[in-house]
Amino acid sequence: MAKRKRSSKRPQPQHKKQDKSQHDKRKRLQLRNPDRKKTTSAKVPLTGAMQTMVLVLQSVMDRRIAFRLAIIVAGMLLADDRRTASAWFVAGGVQDDWDRFYDCLRSVGRISANLATVVLGLVVQKLAPTLGERILLGMDDSPTSRYGRHVEGAGVHHNPTPGPADGEWLYGHNWVCLAWLATHPLWGVIALPLRSLMYIRKVDVPKLTAKYGSWDFRTKHQLGVFLLSWFMQTIRAYGVQAKVWLVVDGAYAARPFLLAVLAMEIVVVSRLRKDACLYDLPSQGSHGNRIYGKNRVSLAKRAGSRQGWSTITYHCRGVEVTRQYKTFLATSRLISGQIRVVIVRFEDGSWAPYFCTETSAEVRDILEAVAARWAIEEHFHDVKEVWGAGQQQVRNVWSNVGCWNLNGWVYTLVELCCWDQDKSELTDRSDRSWDNPERRPSHADRRRTIAREMLRKPILAALPRTLNNPYFRTLLDHVIALAA
Repeated sequence: MAKRKRSSKRPQPQHKKQDKSQHDKRKRLQLRNPDRKKTTSAKVPLTGAMQTMVLVLQSVMDRRIAFRLAIIVAGMLLADDRRTASAWFVAGGVQDDWDRFYDCLRSVGRISANLATVVLGLVVQKLAPTLGERILLGMDDSPTSRYGRHVEGAGVHHNPTPGPADGEWLYGHNWVCLAWLATHPLWGVIALPLRSLMYIRKVDVPKLTAKYGSWDFRTKHQLGVFLLSWFMQTIRAYGVQAKVWLVVDGAYAARPFLLAVLAMEIVVVSRLRKDACLYDLPSQGSHGNRIYGKNRVSLAKRAGSRQGWSTITYHCRGVEVTRQYKTFLATSRLISGQIRVVIVRFEDGSWAPYFCTETSAEVRDILEAVAARWAIEEHFHDVKEVWGAGQQQVRNVWSNVGCWNLNGWVYTLVELCCWDQDKSELTDRSDRSWDNPERRPSHADRRRTIAREMLRKPILAALPRTLNNPYFRTLLDHVIALAA
């Protein structure tokens, strides 16, 4: 049998949409239950710096539901296996009023801008002593796979990392994320997610408009511009006047996005297409307000030439690397002006072109910014593998927004809590002879450190002093290590 030719068109979801969900809580709420147990605190409460930061987040929420945020975060830290929202509630000790916690997630999604402003304030407060003259931001989009007829905002998106059993497309949500790329003195660049927006395809917008009355379609570039506009207004309101750099992948090297970002006085670093349309600089004293030169610049010819290469050593993903490069100024229609182009040649002979919108930028700063962009990819991996982002199994669009952002914010809070801790406090690999003892603590190690402290503190407080001996503490630590 002949194989069917693969279509170039994007597939559409096969399941049929229904107007009404089979899971409707209105009937249940009509029957009041006087014996319903209410949850007022977490089974294992937060401790230390994490508790303090979550209290700051609760200050911008409605005080009638704000206390539930600490319970949810405690459940997120202690939940294991598949981290659905119900798994959070079980680990947090939620009782009969579990439906109110789903309402809390929906509220978190609706006020995500206010909560993101608080998270940004916490990051500024922590990094202010070492802020320097430049803030480096990273932006990228990442999909999460979902299934079901009633998942609002879900659509068919391109799958950037298909596995052996995955396809080119996936059904689910797509998130445009803005992260602060902070440099730790020991562990290198760490992405601290600040805020994410859900990208919804134009064909799926009418379904949300029918329910919520108004829902505007925005491209990923427009969502990115909105996030950067929010960041610039907020960071200036906090009194930070440092210059802002943004590093993105080649998908955001588009004229509408770049012009809007440059209007905010943000320096952009990104990758160039190898066949990019570039021109040399206009000659001095040329007639009129000429922007572009007369001669076309070929990146392939310049990369293929053996002359003009220089050598540079810079910091790339935790190690010092030495590579060859060429740099020159060119004019591009991406920004209707001059850009600095850097061509890097790798050890295997391949090459890649990058550009920076600030022509006076140093080559080292450009290449280190490009290398730092990988931190946001590591964040996407950890927020899905460690926190289970996308597994919460909520249907409402605002609940999905709340869950995704909450995963990112807790990721940031964990990194801030462990920022100044010693390596020995975060992980001990003495019982794993096959592991590298010098490897930096992973994000999962940091999460486990906070979870173990949460479990250890109430147990030791409940025991009499006579049992608080070194042998018992060692045994207790071993049990807690198995549990968390």
